[in-house]
Amino acid sequence: MESSVAAEQKLLENGTSSQSSSSSSPPIRKGGLRTMPFIIVNECLERVASYGIMPNMILYLLNDYGIPIAKGTSIIYAWSATSDVLSICGAFLSDSYLGRFLVISIGSFSSLL
Repeated sequence: MESSVAAEQKLLENGTSSQSSSSSSPPIRKGGLRTMPFIIVNECLERVASYGIMPNMILYLLNDYGIPIAKGTSIIYAWSATSDVLSICGAFLSDSYLGRFLVISIGSFSSLL
């Protein structure tokens, strides 16, 4: 009786079972440092494209739509602020519910449109 209590106590302290199977396969490593460069490059290029669109967008709003410069600038700033806030919302969704790859894919696709 005392030996089983001691074994349970040891199991609780270690957090592992003393009866480990020898046929267990090694854990599969996913993500980490191998995928991080792809994510960083994707986000950097997306940000560069976003900043590259801004001057063209203001000219488009002024010339084609005839919007005054103050209102066109406000529209561009609102678009920029919205895209920055949505990245925080995407981080929350990624960490809490959907996973980083799905959220990055959805965000990249919506930015492409």
